[in-house]
Amino acid sequence: MNELYEKLLHETYLLTGQGELEKFKTYLADDASWTEATGFPYAGTYVGPDEIVKNVHERLGSEWNNYSAEDISYGFNGNKVFVYGKYSGEFKATGKSFIADFVHVYEFNSDNKVQKFTQIVDSQTVVEATEK
Repeated sequence: MNELYEKLLHETYLLTGQGELEKFKTYLADDASWTEATGFPYAGTYVGPDEIVKNVHERLGSEWNNYSAEDISYGFNGNKVFVYGKYSGEFKATGKSFIADFVHVYEFNSDNKVQKFTQIVDSQTVVEATEK
């Protein structure tokens, strides 16, 4: 399963980076829970593919230039996957750029869909990029 989970998640990073949000939604369970970290600009928990895309991924695509979430390494514990990576981008409103470490924790359901997502991130560098 580890290889399958890594393949699926890597595809989600590629799809969101390319703005293929409708395809990205097919990787999520109908009742998927997506939690953006406290302190992050899009902090909160969103439920369902439409809410996740509307409140997180559409905003990343429209409010940032060259926003990227690079998946670097993976760890596995049953149906839970831990992804270490780096965010980067330039906030359009300020022209400021950032780079930040992240860990994403995913939980898959029995249909191999993302059931739960939790973001852990150094949000300070991201917030600084959004401040005028």
